[in-house]
Amino acid sequence: MKIPEQLAKTVLAFTIASVVGPSVKADPRTTTAPAKDKAQDSVQTLSEVVVDSETGKPKFPNTAKATPSLTVNRADIETKVNEVTIEDALRYLPGVNVRRRYPGDANAPIAMRGSNITQSAHTMVFADGMPIYNMVNAGHTAAPRWSMVAPNEIESVDVLFGPFSSQYDGHSFGGVVNFNTRMPDKFEAEMSATGIFQDMHRGGRDQVLQGFRTFVSGGDRIDKFRVYLSYNHMENQGQPMDPIGTSTASRGLPSNLAAGATAIPVTGAQLIPSPTGGRNFIFGDSGIDRAETDLFKLKTSYDLTDDLQARFTIAYEERNRYNNDPLALSKSSATGQTLFSNSTNNNGRFTNYYTQDGYNFTVPLNGFRLQEQNRQALNYGLSLKGKISERWHIDTTASFYDAFKDTSLQSRGAQLDPNALVAGQLPGQITDVSTWWATYDLKLATDQLFGRDDLSFMGGYQLVHGNNNNRVYDSSVYASGMRGNEISDSGGQTQTNSLFSQLEWRFLPDWSVMAGLRYDHFQTIGGHFYNYNRSATDVRRIQNYEDRSQARISPKAAIEYSPDNWTLRYSFSKAYRFPVAEELFASKNTVAGTTFSDPNLGPENGYFHNFMVQYDLHQGLVRANFFYDQINDEIFSYNPLLAGGNGPNTYLAIGQTESIGVDLTYQKYGLFGLPLDFAANTIFLNKQIVKNPQAPGLAGNEWPRTPRLQANVQATYHILPEWDVTPSVRYRSDMFHQITNVDTEANVFNGSDEYTLVDFKTNYRLPTYHNLKSTMSAGIDNILDQDVYENNPLAQRTYYVSLSVKY
Repeated sequence: MKIPEQLAKTVLAFTIASVVGPSVKADPRTTTAPAKDKAQDSVQTLSEVVVDSETGKPKFPNTAKATPSLTVNRADIETKVNEVTIEDALRYLPGVNVRRRYPGDANAPIAMRGSNITQSAHTMVFADGMPIYNMVNAGHTAAPRWSMVAPNEIESVDVLFGPFSSQYDGHSFGGVVNFNTRMPDKFEAEMSATGIFQDMHRGGRDQVLQGFRTFVSGGDRIDKFRVYLSYNHMENQGQPMDPIGTSTASRGLPSNLAAGATAIPVTGAQLIPSPTGGRNFIFGDSGIDRAETDLFKLKTSYDLTDDLQARFTIAYEERNRYNNDPLALSKSSATGQTLFSNSTNNNGRFTNYYTQDGYNFTVPLNGFRLQEQNRQALNYGLSLKGKISERWHIDTTASFYDAFKDTSLQSRGAQLDPNALVAGQLPGQITDVSTWWATYDLKLATDQLFGRDDLSFMGGYQLVHGNNNNRVYDSSVYASGMRGNEISDSGGQTQTNSLFSQLEWRFLPDWSVMAGLRYDHFQTIGGHFYNYNRSATDVRRIQNYEDRSQARISPKAAIEYSPDNWTLRYSFSKAYRFPVAEELFASKNTVAGTTFSDPNLGPENGYFHNFMVQYDLHQGLVRANFFYDQINDEIFSYNPLLAGGNGPNTYLAIGQTESIGVDLTYQKYGLFGLPLDFAANTIFLNKQIVKNPQAPGLAGNEWPRTPRLQANVQATYHILPEWDVTPSVRYRSDMFHQITNVDTEANVFNGSDEYTLVDFKTNYRLPTYHNLKSTMSAGIDNILDQDVYENNPLAQRTYYVSLSVKY
């Protein structure tokens, strides 16, 4: 069984403490190492250290020690977090924001430090070395494939902040998340079930949304061979994501009326503030969001030697998401009939309009659209990790992710809207997405280069190849998914070949210096955009983009001084982030909105600095990271969302941004000699646009969706050995949602709010019965029932109850 080195040290400390009987017993749940021993300085408990449970030896040296990092282990996650999907493990870490709107949400992008959630391409997420972050898409809809890993699999999570290791490319501008999953040491089996209940009362709805997750697994070790099988099922209801409304409420007549348009007095629509301080009419919502996921997984490993292990993983996931019950609030004042869209003539102009409280507005046909998505994907990989000679270690992984079916259906209105029906049928659109990526990663490392104990070296090669293609079709019958004429075909491929190396020299006791270099060669392949709706003579109808290539070199450096329990380290990085296929090629026009890609986008490039001061406590630490980032040509996903529908989405390269900040972390187990675990962290961050030649007026603006202050506090009290309780608090300051910084209104759709979310969890472990270990848990997220938004509404008060049985 593989466990992180720090967990192995902690378990060992706990065992010794049980025998010796210290005044403060070591807690096996610790996420930090005890005070360092000088002989251990070269292998700190950071990322990329995998320890064999039998030998206690690292499978691969720590080659990312120049990067500030934190580790969370399985025991802490089970005890302290209401975890139903794996991103919950990151909830209370400094400078990490996962915009998950409800449990099971597929649209849960991650942001770290100065990057925001529309910059999902700034954070890399791996599971056992296999990438599960979206390698071909960008923007707020390009979340990592969180559901490719079940929460029960997780052994530990390593989180790195910034691009300071040469082994990671520029997609680590924000950071890197490594999920390490477990393998059995002997026969084992597990079953668990969790119920989810959200008390939702918003926008004319008042109901309890429900869901559940079930998990079953089994595994065994037979000599050098290990096998692990698991099945994870989750389905849940989420609050409506989008209110349907006008972009601006006006007392004048709408500008898109046909001559002689008639007024229809209505009631029931809600007049609410807009993000910029105006007024909008909300006349419905998009319907309850429903998500269902099935994950089947097989993992096998074979110990070629005591220090070298091969592993194979294959996972199949099917995900369904749909909303088919939009709520219409407007009713005719004369008849009381529920009203949907306004009727239009052949020129697309409205022949009638609604009027309420002196305001006039129109409702577009696609406002109450229905949506369905089905995605089926395979993810598999083969890895080899460990010692291949007396001094050299290898870490190599080949992986492939293939969403071989990814189809979305969107109607052109609601089934109950007479204006939406054509010959009694509801038409719509179908989008087929072809997404796959293949990666190969090879690292070789030694802590005794040329036989010298003061030299460490790491070098390697990486290949990343990604494909993204979108084909949009008309459909005369939405319910059947019948394909009609093709509307557009856009997409392309990108490929990056990389070489990297890193040398560390421990030139004096307590002192070390690291220098690294990374070379990336980037290519675009087969980029195209075919718009079949344009006339044959329109030059924009068919566009085949010329393949191109670029190469960049990124230097890395760090110097560290670590006397006794102290660690002081300055890290520097120059990094490049090449655009992904969606940013370059995925132009499309659908019922939901329009996207314009930019095939001429170049790489983002930045200078990153971090100075860390850390003091290791017994079973804890105190840490401060001071950081400064300067990024040129930073790619921003711009979407001027309107309450009446999506505005056009495009990708802009912003001239230059600067981030300056500090994150502070305190963690302690056995606080004051009590059975109390305490953790607190905060991050202060100021990110601004320094210059932007294309739109100089943006200079001086704050970077959108980037809060100036985030803070987390968590305390776990072990009432009994079998029973513990954990209250937690998450705070985030207010922030601008738009890059223009004109949105100042709080608690509205299309805005990003300040919040203070209070959570709670309690666990009770039942007595072991015939080797069966059972745990009952209950928890609440958002106890104060705050009604907050991050573009879409976030979940209101949510309850969890769960039971797990392990053998």
